Amino acid sequence: MRHLSKINGILALLLSFLIGSLFGLSANLGWGLPIGTTLTLVVAVLGFGVAFYQSYATRKHNRLLVKPHLTMNPNFSSIELSGFYSFTLKVKNSGLGPALIEKFSIAIGEDGNIPHGSLLETIQKHAREKLNAKGKTRCGANFLREGDAIDKGEEKTLIEITFRRDGVKFIEARKLVKLYLSTITATIDYHCHYGHKFKSERLALQKQQPEFDSLAVASFDLKTE
Repeated sequence: MRHLSKINGILALLLSFLIGSLFGLSANLGWGLPIGTTLTLVVAVLGFGVAFYQSYATRKHNRLLVKPHLTMNPNFSSIELSGFYSFTLKVKNSGLGPALIEKFSIAIGEDGNIPHGSLLETIQKHAREKLNAKGKTRCGANFLREGDAIDKGEEKTLIEITFRRDGVKFIEARKLVKLYLSTITATIDYHCHYGHKFKSERLALQKQQPEFDSLAVASFDLKTE
């Protein structure tokens, strides 16, 4: 959509030229143009001005209509599956348009940045070591790739760990999950159809335990030309 910016630039240059022409006429630089030509020039200036504003307003409106907004949300539950606890970290597009993924990175505690293809194996290891999961467990992982799209209203699971209760009280299990969550850092770079760039981040909390209703999530625009 960069051609729209070029069109706006051309219109701005033409508008500036015509305004300069009017100033030249008003200063009586000897051009000797008749009043009819002067009035025509005034109308042209106004027309270009309106066209420039309409082009700018339309482009701004269209960009708002396709602006995505990604947020990462953790959840811990003991009722989704009988006899099991479940922890998930999901990303949801709460914006008005699809989010086109450019880059995804995730780091968990001492393991640091986890490469594509190793996330599921790492999650399975953490289920045993960090959550004291024993017996049957179910783990899932989704590593976002460049070119992936998350549609408006769509939600994708990044991490899922389901483990047996086995006598572990809800409060104890929740505390373990909160401590584990506090070691996770995830970053998603994405853009809209107009090429405008955004970033969503979830930062690890080293000194403070995160609450599930108070997320360490930041989403902000990246200014681009």
